[in-house]
Amino acid sequence: MLEHLEEIRENIFRYLEARIELFTLETRSKIEEGVVVGIHAIVLALLGTMTLIFLFCLLAAYLNEVLDSRYLGFLIVAGFFLVTTLIWAAAKESMKSRIRVVAYSAIKKSQEKKVEEKTEIINDLMEKTTGPTSTL
Repeated sequence: MLEHLEEIRENIFRYLEARIELFTLETRSKIEEGVVVGIHAIVLALLGTMTLIFLFCLLAAYLNEVLDSRYLGFLIVAGFFLVTTLIWAAAKESMKSRIRVVAYSAIKKSQEKKVEEKTEIINDLMEKTTGPTSTL
């Protein structure tokens, strides 16, 4: 009787150790994924911003050419950004709530996708382990 209890206790400790190790690995994987996605997003945002800056400089130069002025095109582009900035600042709370909704929905979709993938993997394993056995 004591031997069985000792065996059960050892199995429980091994199970707990395995669960802790699994949690550690999953956490490390999530952190690594977050860092990689974050760096990718930063580089993409930087490249996109640089592209937009050059495109708007090109637009300002084109407007200068069309309006036969040295500075009027840049003034128009700067005015556009000033108006956009003022609108964005005035709608601060509205924009915050919209950004939150978009972010939460993206996170929720990502979590649902991961749960769906895990469910598919579990179902595949269940089918393989409990599938029909052939009789000889």
